[in-house]
Amino acid sequence: MYSTLLTVALFIAPLIQGALADFAINSPDLVQCKSSKISWSPTTGPYNLIVVPGDQPCGDALVEIGDFDGTFTNWVVALPAGKQVVLSLVDAQDNEAWSKTITVGASSDTSCLPAALKPAGSSSTSQPASGSSTPGVAAAAASTPSQSVAPVGAANAGTNPFSNGATARQASTPVMVLVAFAAAIAMSL
Repeated sequence: MYSTLLTVALFIAPLIQGALADFAINSPDLVQCKSSKISWSPTTGPYNLIVVPGDQPCGDALVEIGDFDGTFTNWVVALPAGKQVVLSLVDAQDNEAWSKTITVGASSDTSCLPAALKPAGSSSTSQPASGSSTPGVAAAAASTPSQSVAPVGAANAGTNPFSNGATARQASTPVMVLVAFAAAIAMSL
């Protein structure tokens, strides 16, 4: 009986863990008012991409980058240097992927920042792209969170096999215990 239970647990747990670990997003360098390529592993689109505070990954969105059918976007980082953020991505199946905490790098260009976020005495050194056809290239929604975005879950720990970010939700020992428990109940019936 225990060998069957162990066999079932060892067979099912990797399948569950593999299914949850395949969705991942990169942790690109973000530099104030510079374009950054954000990419993720393919699952089921569309994908909703937001930026949340690094110290509150379940908090309100700082920026709603947008919805995408593909697996990457270029985004002009409309956040001030020094801001710590996490990229949060949700696919059509409500799977989540989170980047590592990223600190926005410094730049003398402040042209993309809303007036409220510009440092005192700053002047822009270049113009933001206008008329861009790339979705997600937008200014930050300064402090007004999007009404349609409700981040759920918490930032995940672990190493991202896709790139250098954190992985999607990870199944591990607790899942194996639950699978073993379910198998034991099923066998006792």
